[in-house]
Amino acid sequence: MNQEAKRVSASFEATDDLLWQAVAGRLPTLGAVTLARSGRIGPLVELATAVAALPDAYSAVTVEPPVFHQINRALREGTVSGAGARDRAGVFPLSRHDAEGDGPERLVWDQWAKHAENAALAAGLARGLAAGLMGALGELLDNVFEHSGRPESGVVAYAASDGAFEFVVADAGRGVLASLRENPEFVGLTDSGTALRVAASDGASRHARSTGHGYGIGRLFRALAHDAAELRFRSGDHALRLWGDAPSLTGQVELAQKAWLDGLTVSVRCAPNAPRRRA
Repeated sequence: MNQEAKRVSASFEATDDLLWQAVAGRLPTLGAVTLARSGRIGPLVELATAVAALPDAYSAVTVEPPVFHQINRALREGTVSGAGARDRAGVFPLSRHDAEGDGPERLVWDQWAKHAENAALAAGLARGLAAGLMGALGELLDNVFEHSGRPESGVVAYAASDGAFEFVVADAGRGVLASLRENPEFVGLTDSGTALRVAASDGASRHARSTGHGYGIGRLFRALAHDAAELRFRSGDHALRLWGDAPSLTGQVELAQKAWLDGLTVSVRCAPNAPRRRA
């Protein structure tokens, strides 16, 4: 990002660049920066995690999309948003999620998740795809409680527009590398990039494969077996991107080094009626 780029779209590229600058201590020297709508919520969830970790560095950054402020309220105040009849975006803080019980908080989650699924249907997703994605979202949410070490730092978010639906599951916990290294099978892993590739394979987790853990991402791939999508897995100092028809580790894949970001963020976007684009 150069000195003239004072107003930019809140894309993954822009938020990645801001984090590089923040970690290097250069972000305050850029002056005032405004992030405008990009049509994505994944970058905004990652940005919120970064701002929480380095608040002073981002003091001159203004974020326009309203959902960013919903994410911050979820993280800071435990505020649930996006369960109204006309809402097309929402955030659920995992500090409010009752992973074990069936009390009032569980009912709040069930209602929120159902509304997110209805938003996906309204955006044009087929019923089977929407149900499959919500099932995968539930598995990824369970992974936060099982593996992150800091489930209270997590959020789930969704956004729907005409022809597109996106959801994000994120936490600011120990990250994929540290978690996988608890499993003797993966104790030799040394970097977050390799760990992300392992985590994106079915059955890989900090537990032995025989325990039945680690199949949430596999469920996600199965939900997208007949559809086009873009997936981004962000943990530590790497991001893994998969895209195209039936995205998988054997398809179109990009692994890139990034500035450090705690935890794991999984962003999934489907636009089934959009024209196919070449990478």
